[in-house]
Amino acid sequence: MPQARNLLPVLIALVAIQPYAMAAGAPSAPAPVAATVDEEEQVDEGLKRFGYLAGLVRGCVVENQRATLEREALDLNAAIGRLLGIDRAFLFASSFGYGTTVVVETKDCGDVLKAYEARVEKFRASRGGTQ
Repeated sequence: MPQARNLLPVLIALVAIQPYAMAAGAPSAPAPVAATVDEEEQVDEGLKRFGYLAGLVRGCVVENQRATLEREALDLNAAIGRLLGIDRAFLFASSFGYGTTVVVETKDCGDVLKAYEARVEKFRASRGGTQ
């Protein structure tokens, strides 16, 4: 079950994604290779955790809500693909698939749903709106 401390890498990844989305024409000084690698890894790990969380949520909703959740996951995946490329969209999608195979205890579903809703809200806010 994701806890608040597990969401920190996701938030770091969200912050790391922002410069890619907003720096279309702004030239910058070359970053050190080690810092770039660490930033890339943080983004990748954040997307994996986000996808996994989305997959976990699928096990916490009733059958008639699953189609809506799956549509939202597809929309998120498409947005990630547009912003960060298909390799990163694949990380999200494959982690979503893995998350769907994990059985979440009913008592933990409230926390999982809250964490997911907060993460989706932050992702959409970083894109400049809600969808």
